[in-house]
Amino acid sequence: MARFSVDKEDDYAGPSNNPWSKKQRTTTTFTRSPPAPAPAPAPAPAPAQEQPHHRPSLEPQLVEDYDDDDEEVESEYEDEEEDEQVDGESENDEEEDGESEYDNEEDGEEDEEDGDEEEEEDQNEVGHPSNGVARNDDRERNSVSVILTDPDVLDCPICFDHLSIPVYQCENGHLVCSSCCSKLGSKCPSCAWPIYYHRCRGIEKVIESVKISCQNMEYGCKETVSYSKKRDHEGMCIYAPCLCPLPDCQYVGSSKPLSMHVSNSHPNSVSQFWYNCLFHIYLEKHQKYLILQEQSEGIIFILNNWIEPFGNVVNVSCIVPSSSNTGFSYDLIATNEDSSVRLQSLTECIHERAKHPPLKKFLVVPSDFVSAAGQLKLRLCIWRYHVFPHI
Repeated sequence: MARFSVDKEDDYAGPSNNPWSKKQRTTTTFTRSPPAPAPAPAPAPAPAQEQPHHRPSLEPQLVEDYDDDDEEVESEYEDEEEDEQVDGESENDEEEDGESEYDNEEDGEEDEEDGDEEEEEDQNEVGHPSNGVARNDDRERNSVSVILTDPDVLDCPICFDHLSIPVYQCENGHLVCSSCCSKLGSKCPSCAWPIYYHRCRGIEKVIESVKISCQNMEYGCKETVSYSKKRDHEGMCIYAPCLCPLPDCQYVGSSKPLSMHVSNSHPNSVSQFWYNCLFHIYLEKHQKYLILQEQSEGIIFILNNWIEPFGNVVNVSCIVPSSSNTGFSYDLIATNEDSSVRLQSLTECIHERAKHPPLKKFLVVPSDFVSAAGQLKLRLCIWRYHVFPHI
């Protein structure tokens, strides 16, 4: 019966140089688990004892079998190590790919965050001068339309003017504007209770928030102003309506459309002239007006004539909104055979033909200046922008 030890690394062929013991190799073969790190080389074993000579034929057989097992185990272990290395490399590649994708995602998120921050900065710089424009846009989007069934509710009950900040109230809640409050001596005209300059903050907030369209919207104005500034704007609005000066015409429009209307509808009822050019006019004594139109701009002027006991009162006015920055000056001369009278003045801006004699800036033409044919002989020159020539 052959005997051998599995905890020694010697066999009949001599000491083995393999660092793994047969027990460990046998365990590795059955469990197929990754081997532990290679231990340090064991000290050289003692020389193998000679085995009995009555089994010489079996010992080489056993040695060859173990060598084959060792080769198989080593080859399997090498294959497993190669597989593990390949698997580890693939896992490392996957981890690297995942890390690169994660890094790309982080870079993308950082780029998006940078883009968002840049957009916010651009919005703060461009769209928000002191955050005003965007806030105003938000307010406009969040605004609510309100219909006042009684438009006079925001007017002063004393002077009937639009209420403006500050607004005062008495102890009973009667409202009054600041102008009337100072005129009434801080005494409520409705209940005679003192006002003591008590502010009505609620109405002031409403007045500050209410926006209203200009009443000249139908004539082209697109402005929307606060309720307290409505009257100021309408007094300066360039779209204020003007009436056609012809007595039988009901046309109403702003100054530019009015000029086109007169040119197209009443070409035979106006006299054409040029700026800065002196021209002659023969006006009937009882003729109340003469319509003039400048040829380059189409502005409408009116030569007014009123008959008074002492003579004729004559002046020149211009049909444009009173808020218009356009100013005109004129030189008007009336002559007869041996004398003349003269007026240099500024035109009055009106929105319709005057119905009453002027109180200032007019020329009085004596009655003896009327010719035998019943006409006034006049010379007129109109300049732009309040410029008087040196005559």
